Amino acid sequence: MSKNKREDETHREKIEQTDADFLGKPKEVSSEKASETSQTVQMIKAEYETLIKESKELAQVRDRYLRSAADFENAKKRLVREREAFFKYALEDVVFGLLPVMDNLERAIAHIEGNDEKMKPIRDGFVLIQKQLAQTLAERGLKRIEVIGKPFDPHIHDAVEHITETQEPEGTILEEVLVGYELNGKLIRPAKVKVAATKESSS
Repeated sequence: MSKNKREDETHREKIEQTDADFLGKPKEVSSEKASETSQTVQMIKAEYETLIKESKELAQVRDRYLRSAADFENAKKRLVREREAFFKYALEDVVFGLLPVMDNLERAIAHIEGNDEKMKPIRDGFVLIQKQLAQTLAERGLKRIEVIGKPFDPHIHDAVEHITETQEPEGTILEEVLVGYELNGKLIRPAKVKVAATKESSS
């Protein structure tokens, strides 16, 4: 090959390389550089996958926390309700046991003549005891069921007799035989009553 021909080929290669640089054509990358790039990509991918995994775990922890917090609030409310119910009805047995005492006081007062000067101090003592006991129990939620003149209600009244010789409408309570009581809105003893009735309904 002649010297001029070799010079021409060298000159042509330089022009092609210049054109490649100018046009932005990719240059050949060494294997070492390619390996480093591949390792970097793998590291970024691994970090991304780790981040996704940790995000999911964090979301699961957050959900468990929210459920636990909700369960705790529900348990706390339930305990408050149970405690209120316990204190509300804890004395039910004691109060129920005192009802016969109230009944006997009322019977004793009713049988003592108020005009008898000798018996008046005794009667006044019974009245005072009855008022104090009734007030103490009322402060704890005991309420007497009013019945005279009220319509008969089988949920809170117990009819022990039906009276036909009356001008009152059928189903009207005429007489109270035994006082009924509620404790904090709960029936603990129905009132025993006598109720107006027609001859047809009582037969």
